[in-house]
Amino acid sequence: MSIHPSAIIAAGAELGSGVEIGPYAILEEGVRVGDGCRIRARAQLCRGTTLGRNCDVHMNAVIGHLPQDFSHKGEPIATVLGDDVTVRENATIHGSVGQTPTLVGDNCYLMVGSHVAHNCKLGRGVLLANGALLAGHVSIEDGAIVSGNVVIHQFVRVGRLAMLSGGSRFGMDIPPYLIADGVNAITTLNKVGLRRAPSLTEDDRREIKAAYKVLYRSGLQLKDALERLRQEFKGPAVAHWVEFFTAPSRRGFCRHHAGGRRALAAPSEED
Repeated sequence: MSIHPSAIIAAGAELGSGVEIGPYAILEEGVRVGDGCRIRARAQLCRGTTLGRNCDVHMNAVIGHLPQDFSHKGEPIATVLGDDVTVRENATIHGSVGQTPTLVGDNCYLMVGSHVAHNCKLGRGVLLANGALLAGHVSIEDGAIVSGNVVIHQFVRVGRLAMLSGGSRFGMDIPPYLIADGVNAITTLNKVGLRRAPSLTEDDRREIKAAYKVLYRSGLQLKDALERLRQEFKGPAVAHWVEFFTAPSRRGFCRHHAGGRRALAAPSEED
């Protein structure tokens, strides 16, 4: 264990083996840090924060601070990070009130200046690029990528292996396996993400591509397209797609726009 003499560590903080604490880092009362974690200079872990093993918290990052939620009246809050999470410079993660803490799953990577608000839930391997901003109650499934300066409204769900293009903004749910772009728009399959995902088999990828055509190219209403998916596809990847669409949604779903960002940016006849 290596602790810089200028670090401020509350008496009630719990540190695992092999932990490294840098200059002027602050660990408040009740913080728990797993084995092998590195807390770099001036990072702050606030009361109610738990880190798994081998996390790396960079300079000036703040984890577990009070939520920007006007309904919060000083109740205890909690924030939980899994194993092998990286939080880069100036990123912020706020705590949550109640039984469900703010959750960041194993192997997530939060880049410079990204923000995870209260009651958010990030699955395994989620990547937030520089300046990505998540409002409260956002849920992001495993392996999704949120590119730079993307903003996401409260209660939005982002599906597994989705890719959100830089500078976009979303106030509606983004289904799994898709590329989302612009304002509440999806454009095509995330083919690169599907190809790289070790959790998917070739059969999974083949079924996803065929199911995409049913969902977005057949002209069917959503309920009818989902019924076809139930009848024609038996793999778990497409089953997850159906589950995402049939789960409760506070925001509705992003609309499909063929042609990518260029088509989204093209002026309409009314312009």
